[in-house]
Amino acid sequence: MGKKAYGLKAITIGDIAVDGGMGTTLTEIFGETVLGTAVLESTEPTIENVMCEESSDPVESLTTADPVFTLKASTYNVSNVTMKALFGGTISGAGGVATVGTIVPGTGYVNGTYSNVPLTGGTGVDATANITVASGAITVVTIVNKGKGYTVADSLSALASDLGGTGSGFTVPVATLSTGPETWKAPADGVIPTIEKSVRAESKTGIKFNFVRMKLTASLGVTFDKTRLGQINWTGTRLAPTKTGTPPMDIDFG
Repeated sequence: MGKKAYGLKAITIGDIAVDGGMGTTLTEIFGETVLGTAVLESTEPTIENVMCEESSDPVESLTTADPVFTLKASTYNVSNVTMKALFGGTISGAGGVATVGTIVPGTGYVNGTYSNVPLTGGTGVDATANITVASGAITVVTIVNKGKGYTVADSLSALASDLGGTGSGFTVPVATLSTGPETWKAPADGVIPTIEKSVRAESKTGIKFNFVRMKLTASLGVTFDKTRLGQINWTGTRLAPTKTGTPPMDIDFG
């Protein structure tokens, strides 16, 4: 007898792998899923029947559109991290990176100016910076998104894939931290970016529904009613992977 799929253990998301395959680092960003809202479903394929004069039965039955798979849920977790994950923009909060120290420039990077590069390492999350490379080395690091949860002297870096594709050895320490409440700011141009992630939905029975590439869209719903909580309603739509020969989804029955 096969496993039964019921209940939600977690929905986790993460960056799609560099080669276009399933992401390997998935995190439960949303959580606090509103009861009864987590639904994975697909549409029926679109069928066109080709008829002829001589018969009442179709000569051919053509599939003109494949099923569309969507994962929908709502979350009570209206936080700066959730807002950034679904609407773009920037976040800040206590423990954000206010300033950085002396740059260890590294070597072999591709010359240019790179905007809003995610910073890796340290104890916090979501810090980004504008980074300038000259003569193969990092010369300027300007903090754009302070993030939160960092510690003074944390050693930060960036992936070579975000800096032209080559290079190594770049690090920069956190010099001072931001203070104040957690804040989310919408994108400066007011345009919500296209957000594509790898997504996994796991049932309480351990069945994992893995989607290599999903487009995430969302709406914010806050009713200022003392008997109700504000929530974010979001939808993930399955897209074709960019990695050749990769199935768009799989189900791991454990």
